[in-house]
Amino acid sequence: MYRRRKEAAVIKIALCDDESAQLAQTEAFLREYQRQHPGADLAVSAFSSGILLLEHLRTRETFDLYLLDVIMPGLNGIELGVGIREFDQGGHIIYLTTSADFAVDSYQAKASDYLLKPLDKERLFQALESVTERLAQEGQAFMTIKTREGLQRLPHWSIVYGELVGRCVHYHLSDGAVVTGISLRGSFQDAVKPLLERPRFILCAASFFVNLSFVERIEGSRLWLAGERSLPISRALRTEVTNRWLDYHLGGGE
Repeated sequence: MYRRRKEAAVIKIALCDDESAQLAQTEAFLREYQRQHPGADLAVSAFSSGILLLEHLRTRETFDLYLLDVIMPGLNGIELGVGIREFDQGGHIIYLTTSADFAVDSYQAKASDYLLKPLDKERLFQALESVTERLAQEGQAFMTIKTREGLQRLPHWSIVYGELVGRCVHYHLSDGAVVTGISLRGSFQDAVKPLLERPRFILCAASFFVNLSFVERIEGSRLWLAGERSLPISRALRTEVTNRWLDYHLGGGE
């Protein structure tokens, strides 16, 4: 089986509430949580409507956690959660609501939790602890891929290798799935640059990159993965790939 290595990252939080006072209070609670937990690195983005949040997801990055008010004009929190799932299947959703009656509806968006208003600070902190623990277990770093079906977020630990086929990057995952990105406008290296900036990923040939945590051995011009799958190593990159692989494993990974 493939191994999963964990790595630390900023926890990106989207906060959506149409009531400015409630928005400010929740932001204040999140700042207090970070002060009380020095190891927590939170990046909070506030939205006053679900439409603004969905527009952000259409054009920019996804989030690790969504804190959503349920009762909002135009697009309520349940509808917003369902909309979020069109862009992001992996992010955690916590609903903020004045009534427990919405708990059943929250399952439509695969919500992790719901909190009753007025918001209790300690209850919020407990929910944050639960989510951060799950993120640590899952691996916190993600690569957001544009596909024909929309944005898809891939945990770094799940990406075994990638290859350029035609003008599309094919991401091969640890569960055997393959995710295909949309046709590239720029170069292959530019497309996978966010991954190549991480110690675990390296370019091994002009059209291939690999996650070093999945490499079992290197023999000549091939590197070998679990299940006797091999990838090419270009002559120009052979020394760098070998040294990086040795450094990565002797150093205990990331």
